[in-house]
Amino acid sequence: MGLTNISHKEVVKSIANFQNDLLKNPYYLFNDQKAHIVDYLNLNTKKSTLDQALKIPYSNLGINSPLRFNYIHNFYLYGLSRIATNLEMGDFGLESSEVTGEALVLPNTITPYPGDYFIISFINKKKSFLFKVTASTMDTMDDGGNFWKIEYRLESGEDGKRVKNLVDDEDHFEFHTGTVGSNFASIIRKSSWDLAKGLDDAAVMLKQFYLSLFYNKFVQTITCINLYQHSPLNLHSSYFYDPYLVEFIRSNKILSNNGGEYVYMGHKTTLDPSFPFRYAKSIWRIIEQKDINNIGACTILTYAKYIDDPATIFQTRYENYFELVYKFGMTVLDENITPPIQILDQQVVGHVIENQLFDYDSNYAKYNILIKYMNNEQLIAEDLKIFERMQECENNLENFFYVPMAIFCIESYIRGLLAETSY
Repeated sequence: MGLTNISHKEVVKSIANFQNDLLKNPYYLFNDQKAHIVDYLNLNTKKSTLDQALKIPYSNLGINSPLRFNYIHNFYLYGLSRIATNLEMGDFGLESSEVTGEALVLPNTITPYPGDYFIISFINKKKSFLFKVTASTMDTMDDGGNFWKIEYRLESGEDGKRVKNLVDDEDHFEFHTGTVGSNFASIIRKSSWDLAKGLDDAAVMLKQFYLSLFYNKFVQTITCINLYQHSPLNLHSSYFYDPYLVEFIRSNKILSNNGGEYVYMGHKTTLDPSFPFRYAKSIWRIIEQKDINNIGACTILTYAKYIDDPATIFQTRYENYFELVYKFGMTVLDENITPPIQILDQQVVGHVIENQLFDYDSNYAKYNILIKYMNNEQLIAEDLKIFERMQECENNLENFFYVPMAIFCIESYIRGLLAETSY
């Protein structure tokens, strides 16, 4: 480009912007500090009686204490130094100096107060040390996030029991590092965390179950073996591939974080130009949008057409592969088209619209998750136990279509629990 070559300038600008983006990382200030996992007792300002003038707690940990604390399990403190004491000869003999130190609190997590406590436990949990926060100072990072520097001192072990007695049952929280600096809450109520953890375990189990049944390593995508009948004398067993289901799984990352190997999910056939329009009218988009008003009018019937495109991976296999087509007006007179295939039972659609659950001993009980999700109802343990009855041989079209729906609903509940800002 001669004298107007600005590539070097652009490279330098790119490097500078990259360094600036690093400042937005909530951990960048703490990269040279070691994290310590503690149980942190943060003053509950709503339930405690404070000195109205100084806005600090009264010094009282007895049975009639006006203080209440939020108990945050597995909280991270950065920069804790090793305990070191100096021995000196005092008026009463050999004495040790007071154990004090400083630590840093991650930005946008909690507001530490003088009078807070934190507990450091040994690995075997048989012995622990209690520390009291004596001062807290706020500073602001370059991206606007607030972090705190606290000062602390070692307290008597007996005070630990008295402090724990000042925590109400509903005020136990869990610290989740994966959501620090995101739109999700990092301090999550313990009951919500336990529920989210149980839901996540169920989702991982369903993902592994689904991949074991339907992931076809020969064509590197999900397929389902199904019997269909063109005529009374023509019965075949072939593989079915659904690009609309693949789009649902791909765009919502349904099979990611499956507890095993990464599975790439992409389209294996050429998409029709009308694909986006048909997808928008399908049951998959209705579930994504939680559009209960239009679930009765969406596409829940599909047909399968033989894949004869030589450019696809399916033509490298000797098995017969059929692609599901979401289009009305097609007839079974075409020898390459199968009879209609139902994605979702019409009875289930009716229950979703009426917000009517199935009995838990019914074979349809697994659809209660979808019914509750579409109607903004909360899940209970019974809704997940139904999946424990599923068998490894249930590689049918019903599970082929529904299990991804169930995973999507479960993970939507998890995101809702992690987004709660109840702290």
